[in-house]
Amino acid sequence: MPFVRVTSFPQPKEVRSEIAEGITEVIHKATEVPKENIWVVFEPMPQDSWAAGGTLISEMD
Repeated sequence: MPFVRVTSFPQPKEVRSEIAEGITEVIHKATEVPKENIWVVFEPMPQDSWAAGGTLISEMD
């Protein structure tokens, strides 16, 4: 059973649903694993928990 973990900024439910459908479709086509056996888990990470170039994302313009 493929298990995909998506770490990103918090997204609305509709966006997470679209992402999950897309990931599931790609894995299904590549592996022929039944879609119901493909799991996608979202781990929302607040913008003040990420940094790029030493600056918190929440502090960038």
